[in-house]
Amino acid sequence: MEYVRVAAASEVAPGQIVPVEAKGLKLLLTNIGGEFRAAQRKCPHLGFNLCRGKIDGGGVVCPLHKAKFDLETGKIERDPKLLFIGMKAKNDLAIYPVKIEDGDVHVGV
Repeated sequence: MEYVRVAAASEVAPGQIVPVEAKGLKLLLTNIGGEFRAAQRKCPHLGFNLCRGKIDGGGVVCPLHKAKFDLETGKIERDPKLLFIGMKAKNDLAIYPVKIEDGDVHVGV
């Protein structure tokens, strides 16, 4: 695994979701209470851009169908739902390790 610099830590405010790339992988980067987390950018359910979602506690909520994924483990916390139709998410969110060095955020890919 190689760690790739994706942003300056100062560029990611708490609660913000920032789109980043590492070795061609499109990821999201977020700062939850000073802890940085990186995950795949596309929702594993229908492929919608999670950077357009919101942070809820320690998870990210898909703006399309409100599925919620834990940003530490990638596990599904809430299944998707469109209007009144409940669905079952089949895949967890891919999570990537993050480390901070000299004020920069590095993601392991």
